[in-house]
Amino acid sequence: MTRYMLRILLIPALFALSGCLSLNIEDNAILNTSYSDVGSFLPLSFERDASVSYQEVIQQAIDESPSGATLRFPPGRYLLDDASGLRVPSHRTLNLEGATFVLSPELREDGQAFLLEDATGVTIRGGTIEGQRTAWPESVNISGIRVTGESSHLRFVATKFINLSSNGIGVFGESADAPIRHVWIEDIYTENCCNIYYDYLSEKPGPAEGSKREDQGNICFYYVEDFVVRGNYLDGSRSDGTHFMGCSNGQITDNQILNSQMGGFFLERCHNIVATGNIIRNNGSRGCTIERNSTSCILSNNVVEGSGREGLWAPAVADIVVANNIFRENGQKNDTGKDSEIRINENSHFEVVPANIRIEGNLFTSTGHSDGIIQVNKGVGNGIVIRGNSFTGPVRKLLLDPSVSVVVNDNHGLAPSR
Repeated sequence: MTRYMLRILLIPALFALSGCLSLNIEDNAILNTSYSDVGSFLPLSFERDASVSYQEVIQQAIDESPSGATLRFPPGRYLLDDASGLRVPSHRTLNLEGATFVLSPELREDGQAFLLEDATGVTIRGGTIEGQRTAWPESVNISGIRVTGESSHLRFVATKFINLSSNGIGVFGESADAPIRHVWIEDIYTENCCNIYYDYLSEKPGPAEGSKREDQGNICFYYVEDFVVRGNYLDGSRSDGTHFMGCSNGQITDNQILNSQMGGFFLERCHNIVATGNIIRNNGSRGCTIERNSTSCILSNNVVEGSGREGLWAPAVADIVVANNIFRENGQKNDTGKDSEIRINENSHFEVVPANIRIEGNLFTSTGHSDGIIQVNKGVGNGIVIRGNSFTGPVRKLLLDPSVSVVVNDNHGLAPSR
């Protein structure tokens, strides 16, 4: 072998060694990542069809994994026969790709598939969580992933949730002073989840006996701060499509929220929330609700159509921007006096008087039985602006209480109001 040929062979090896040395110094996080194979805890010929429960063994695999580990599950269907679910400690990544977790039809207690309590630095990615809501009593409320306590820095990506009787993902901080922080939910899919909520116009309105408001919403947040909910497909909730209560500093973007029995997008007591790029369609009650002392929220560049009641209901809120949305044929249930695309009113149960609300640059298409496209009711404060919107459809008027000062200008296609 000539020196020239030896040199050619050595150069790539030296570069490879250099790369390894660089990786050791600059990317220790990659080198130090450990992987735990859950399959090594299971019997050699374990059943992959959810006919046998290995819940205790899987919990052992999770508990014995080191901090920072990524747990991998062999492809298969895993039966969960204990409603307390699998408990996930801090600093773990669960890679569920190829795995389906089947909750037993025999469960008769509230619970979840995965529980994160006082957990920090957890990622759950991929897989399917499958409930049995038709086999469970209405009073049994079981979610896919539930988060409680002093938790933070959580990420849930590309998991499918079907046939659950509570949330796909429910994140519940203790209070506004003790929120759960830094939560990212992306690319999840939900179908036929949440508790049953009987419609306001039915003979027995309200949640099914034994369930509560926390069971409403494919994605449900109570007291969560600094979050992103993006690119999710949320279909067929038996109650609300989403429910955010007492949350702040959040982005809710590029989601599809469809065919909920009740409302689609729901904020209460929330602050500094931006909702943009969402399709909110064919939900049984309001398309969007921003209410109960919510402030400094933006609803922009969304499509809101086919809702049972208003496209947007906004009682007891302030400093709200509603801009560049399409509101189309909401108010499908012909709920007399409330059929409109947007309705703003006061609510004496809450401190905030509606004020500083800008409705600009939206496109409105009404139904034939709408009372008015935009309603501003008695008790609303100052700073209400309706500007630069376009109106089409058989009803193109505003209903503005004469006691309220509203700025109306530069709108197109608007019929005489009041």
